[in-house]
Amino acid sequence: MNKSILILALCFYTFLSFGQVQLNLPQDPNLSDEAKRRFALSVDEMSIKRYRQAANSLNWLMVNTPKLYDGLYVNAYKAYEELSDAETDPTKKQVYLDSMFISYELKDQLFGLSDLEVNNLAYRYYKYYKEDADKYDKALEVYARAYEKPSEVINNNLVGYMDIVRRSYAKKKNLSEEQILDIYAKINEVIDQKIAAGEDAERLERYKEVVSQMLTSTVNVDCEFISTKLYPSLQQNPSDINLAKKIFQLALSAKCSDSDFFLETIEIVHKAEPTAGIAGLLAKRRSALKQYDEAEKFFAEALSLETDPTKKADLYLSSARTYAVAGKKGQARDAALKAADTDKSMASEAYTLIGNLYMGSFDDCKQGQSQVNDRAVFFAAYDMFTKAGDSEGQKRAKAQFPTIAQVFENNLEEGAPIKVGCWINVGTTIKTRPSE
Repeated sequence: MNKSILILALCFYTFLSFGQVQLNLPQDPNLSDEAKRRFALSVDEMSIKRYRQAANSLNWLMVNTPKLYDGLYVNAYKAYEELSDAETDPTKKQVYLDSMFISYELKDQLFGLSDLEVNNLAYRYYKYYKEDADKYDKALEVYARAYEKPSEVINNNLVGYMDIVRRSYAKKKNLSEEQILDIYAKINEVIDQKIAAGEDAERLERYKEVVSQMLTSTVNVDCEFISTKLYPSLQQNPSDINLAKKIFQLALSAKCSDSDFFLETIEIVHKAEPTAGIAGLLAKRRSALKQYDEAEKFFAEALSLETDPTKKADLYLSSARTYAVAGKKGQARDAALKAADTDKSMASEAYTLIGNLYMGSFDDCKQGQSQVNDRAVFFAAYDMFTKAGDSEGQKRAKAQFPTIAQVFENNLEEGAPIKVGCWINVGTTIKTRPSE
């Protein structure tokens, strides 16, 4: 009775499975019947996680009906990996792993691997064979294949690829320095694409830092190396955007942003692929060189490209500082106010910046006719420091207020409205400090 029920169940399950999977059954009736039976058993055993029993049927099918269907190999590599992970005996564990990799290879030969499967295969070479130097060449081959489609690379294969490169170079010296740098550049490009696509930027930046550390522990990449071995090629061929991007990434990793080659390199990258981040970097670099007109141009470009409110506010603040040191106080204030409006968390810093602009405008704005009118810039500064919650700024501004006596002598009174002229052009109230 139990045997009959089992046969009926297998027939029913086979019927359902055949309805979902197109099997390429052999012509031989006996072989075809056995293939159907083994197929049904394998699917059933996989569904209840009896991987050892499933592997028996799957192995038979791969040997006797290799073209039955592509899912045969998917189930096979899954079953063998599960068996390997559960096995404690090292010899048996390795047999299961070998079977898993063979299953991947057979699927690749007969049906091809999807982009995700290529990535999964690469990661498994890293996961299981990162200590086995004999497997490094194959691992590098599969990783290179995974990176042929950068948009499909999984996060596990960011640090993993660079670590295989590091280990492989240390033990086998089977890569040139140029090849290592090319791989490093590809990994960074994928990370940047993921960040741009909205993935977890904080986590990806950590990956980037680890990848950079692995590079510098593999190849001695310093500013001199970049300047003497890479930069001359870019000078000869400034249209080589891939080389420019590689130098840019390596220069950041090696902290070469003050080097002569860095500015030209990032301008080449930005011209080919303009981004808010690089435009902002160029703006700050030009500002540091006191090339304020160029800095303002790049700040304007960065602001037009940036969509993230916090980053945009930071750009406004940076541009405000540049305007300030260039003596363009009105434009500096406008930029600071935009920063405060764009991201409230930066309002305090923005208002403090404006307060300092007002504090530094006494000599520019004084007319020498009235102590109270001339010192009104400090009233306006105090207002801004108050909005910023900057108590130290308030103290500095208050120290410059006219005394009560000076206000009285001008026939004015504390708290009365007063207009601050000059470029500031705002209304405030008269404030005093105690008479000495």
